[in-house]
Amino acid sequence: MLREWKTEWMKIRYRKIGLIVLVFLSTEALWISWALHGIPKEQLDDGYRMMFLQIPLMNTILMPTMIAMLASRLWDAEIKGDTLKLLCTMEKKSRLFDLKLLTGVCYLTLFVAAETALIFAQSALNGFARPLNPRQLLYFLLQVYTVSAGILLLQTVLSFFYENQILPLAAGIFGSFAGLFSWFFPDGILKKCLLWGYYSELCFIINDWDPETRIITYYDAPFDWPSLCLLLALLAAGYGIGKRLFMRKEI
Repeated sequence: MLREWKTEWMKIRYRKIGLIVLVFLSTEALWISWALHGIPKEQLDDGYRMMFLQIPLMNTILMPTMIAMLASRLWDAEIKGDTLKLLCTMEKKSRLFDLKLLTGVCYLTLFVAAETALIFAQSALNGFARPLNPRQLLYFLLQVYTVSAGILLLQTVLSFFYENQILPLAAGIFGSFAGLFSWFFPDGILKKCLLWGYYSELCFIINDWDPETRIITYYDAPFDWPSLCLLLALLAAGYGIGKRLFMRKEI
């Protein structure tokens, strides 16, 4: 399996996937710097809570499109080059699906790790007075990583299923808009029906804006463990269905 995985990295080394991830990460870093500029010192004291709310909101807008582009580039050689039949004569078809997902997960892991580093960098630059709650950091990683992994699985299936990659990319853009609007939906079944809505569904920080003082106060909210379990169940089911569809795909 290591040999096949090495082959995957060789196939994508000229696909500029790292550049795509870097562009989106740079956009997020600039967005965070702009959002923190000019904020009163007393509000920056609670900077970690602010970041744990703002970054998932940014991810809702940016991640679905980035992941759609990532998945499309991962399948580029097989779809555009029409090499899927050739590859499946040299390695197991099911293993190819797993390796594509694993490669995408590696990029996703680097992106989430870089986001976490951005939080600590902003803390060092702006002097967040209130200390970091390790439990909140764990919630943040669970929230961002599991939802993004679910989107990656969906976009992987769409990318190998459709030869025209415009459709998977359109699904990613739609996900960005649907996820953004889900932040304004009331809690309930509607959010749970949208994969991209889990960024807001699993949010564990709420805020209150005072129109007179123009100060935003952040509060803790209970982490939605049932929604996380539901999302993990959807991931397991989606993996099984996606792999079966790939195994049945005519090449």
